[in-house]
Amino acid sequence: MILVGGNPANDTNLKYYYNNMSHLIEENIDRVYSNEGTEWHGLAIPTKIIDDSVFDALSHDIIESPTYGIVDGVQIEIPNHKTLFSDMRKSRPDLDAALQIKPLHIPKMGYRVINNREVINCMKESFKDLDVTITTAGTLEGTKKFFVSVDIGDSEMVINKDRFKAYVNFIASHDGTIAVTAYDSVVRIVCMNTLIASRQAAGDAGFSVYHTKNADIAMKNLPELFNAILKGRANLKEVMEYLESSKCDHNDALAMACGYFCMETKSDKLSTRAMNAAEGIATLFTRGIGNKGETLYDLANGATEYWTSGEGTGKGKTALSDRKYRSMLGSAATHKESFVAMLANDDHRKDALKIGKQALALSLAS
Repeated sequence: MILVGGNPANDTNLKYYYNNMSHLIEENIDRVYSNEGTEWHGLAIPTKIIDDSVFDALSHDIIESPTYGIVDGVQIEIPNHKTLFSDMRKSRPDLDAALQIKPLHIPKMGYRVINNREVINCMKESFKDLDVTITTAGTLEGTKKFFVSVDIGDSEMVINKDRFKAYVNFIASHDGTIAVTAYDSVVRIVCMNTLIASRQAAGDAGFSVYHTKNADIAMKNLPELFNAILKGRANLKEVMEYLESSKCDHNDALAMACGYFCMETKSDKLSTRAMNAAEGIATLFTRGIGNKGETLYDLANGATEYWTSGEGTGKGKTALSDRKYRSMLGSAATHKESFVAMLANDDHRKDALKIGKQALALSLAS
């Protein structure tokens, strides 16, 4: 969970973050609908209700075609592969004919297409007995991605004076990058920036369906899923309020960060890289967004910021897109979860503090 002062889509502290990332809403092709207005990028289509008339415009057919290549002027079929196209002739008759067919992906033959309408029907079935509000829906990257964000109620959260609103997000892709996924998050999706951020801020409760021949996106245990979501929101609030009530100074923050890396590597010695990382987290404990350097909550925020937009994502070393991918799906995401879990466990936190102090002493003595 990213806890750096509220919903990133609305937080003025993160305007630079969004202004330096692409929303990936392809002009004339993608449509984003929102009941909150035009959103930060100004490209959403305001609508009071997101209903079937909206979903019809987002429910593109997917064409599965044999895949061919040209070698020395000779056309050959590429075995065990197919080419996927987005067919918008029915869903978007307003488009010029030249724009109504868009290439998506070249997967293997075993790839099972799950079109947007299947995801929509799954979402509607999920909420048929609940009083929910669909807040946003749309496609991205020339229809390669699809998303829906839903307010299922009990969504307003105030954690340590930071205000959050949680949403259940449904996402899917037709380019092999992500599975069909539903999850709880404190970020409402309105573009690719917020899709990435919502994955970073996702809760534990959710499901994923992969594009295999056995894919079935019928959610058979929905009551259990939503109970888990609401329980998870309550647990999150409880844990974060506990961290806010636990005092911490800079020396202990540095020691716990050092201890975390020692425990991860199962070593009583700190590498130069681990030491630099611990110092980076300790710096953000004091200077990070909204932090004062006073509590374990500040340390949790410092760590999540480090692995979200700081040096922990490879800042200054790799392309921004690579850093954001690793923050969302790679080791950075794992570190964020593990670090906060360590802080929330009294025994693990004490172990990290003890081990970290010993490692720091060894490092200073060498």
